[in-house]
Amino acid sequence: MATKAELEAELAQLRAELASRDAGIKSESLVEVTNTTSSTPDATDDVNGSFDNDIKEILADLEEIPHKQPLLLALGALAVGYLIGRMK
Repeated sequence: MATKAELEAELAQLRAELASRDAGIKSESLVEVTNTTSSTPDATDDVNGSFDNDIKEILADLEEIPHKQPLLLALGALAVGYLIGRMK
């Protein structure tokens, strides 16, 4: 059985790892925001390029749903399962 001191040390280590991971995520998103705001759309940009960017944004939002809104994910999965079951 672990002692209280060992558990507190492990908790401090996990909090430090979480803080460094969050700082890395924030810096990556900051770089992404500056990259997207620094480029201005030209008339030469093709439609597929903007469509690809839209798809990437949607996929990024979908990847965040399980972490930020798990209840919404569960309800969505239940609804999809119900609709698939009722298709017969």
